[in-house]
Amino acid sequence: MPAPATYLVTGGAGFIGSHLADALLGQGHTVVVLDDLSTGARANLAAAWSDPRLRFVRGSVLDERLAGELVGRCDSVVHLAPVTGAVGAAALLHGRKLLTAAADGRGETAVGATVVRHGDTVGPRQSPVHATLLTRLVRRAVAGEPLAVHGDGGRTCRFLDVADAVTALIALLAHPGAGGAEFDIAGTEEIAVLDLAERVLARSGSASPVRHFPHVVDRVPHEAYRRAAARALDPAPLRDLTGWHPARGLDEVLDAAIARARGEAPVVLPGLRAPAASPAGQHLG
Repeated sequence: MPAPATYLVTGGAGFIGSHLADALLGQGHTVVVLDDLSTGARANLAAAWSDPRLRFVRGSVLDERLAGELVGRCDSVVHLAPVTGAVGAAALLHGRKLLTAAADGRGETAVGATVVRHGDTVGPRQSPVHATLLTRLVRRAVAGEPLAVHGDGGRTCRFLDVADAVTALIALLAHPGAGGAEFDIAGTEEIAVLDLAERVLARSGSASPVRHFPHVVDRVPHEAYRRAAARALDPAPLRDLTGWHPARGLDEVLDAAIARARGEAPVVLPGLRAPAASPAGQHLG
């Protein structure tokens, strides 16, 4: 186990961030969480709230003074907030190790940062607003609602349990060769959307029907969306550098999602509307 250190985790009250905070605290580190709670929640840190090595700061990564102050007090920075803000510059100024998942942080590999791209990640604390396709399909199956499959269902995807995503992050933080490189953190099993829907039904025992909808972009059916939207995720560089491999396969991820859905309070699911009546981007699942 590495020597105790202090980590700044931006977006640390969010889905992946809160699980990472738990894991770092479990290793004996101190964790400073910076989160404006726009998408995260204090409840995600409930298990760690009483730990004296956790410090929660409600604030924005766009606040240069605050970002500089917090970065200066930490040994390493894990930037999971959706925008780079002032954190990357502060880490460079203070000479701190930086791992960033910010969408606009890719240029930071040039200054030694580790940049990661997360694939579809599933697990506890995931906001319903940002639920993955797998989670949405599971919730509909458990509720007895129709499962929506867009286009021919041939688009492929990969899913990863959040615990495996956190293991990957920690492996990169600990590896001296990760700086200045980009890594995809994604599941290793690829599955077509239609096959996923059928597997959800089989493992949940649901009698829900599968309904097909065309891809819709700006209210216009757009089959090319399936090809344009596909972004190849390759976890091989991560595996080659650190030896990381997901501990949980797709069936385990599915079974856990089904169990969570059955344990949730009933929710009102949005109805499946005709594509022509849907707002732009509604049917991109």
